[in-house]
Amino acid sequence: MSEEKQSFMQALDAWIDVNVIAPLVYQSEDEPEELGDDAIDNVKKAIKGKVLQSYRNGLATGAHQPAREPRKVYQR
Repeated sequence: MSEEKQSFMQALDAWIDVNVIAPLVYQSEDEPEELGDDAIDNVKKAIKGKVLQSYRNGLATGAHQPAREPRKVYQR
């Protein structure tokens, strides 16, 4: 069986399932019913890390530079 390359969105969905959904939905039996502050903090930290990684990847590709000069707006 050959592995298909995942699109960015498919990879992001898989990452969200593991790093966001699972920690918030699935708890071990010894944890209280209410979501712990640690679980919420860990999810926030994981999201921020993923956003920072995406930002740095964009910088590395040069995506931060405008493709063309902005249009000039003339006033009457």
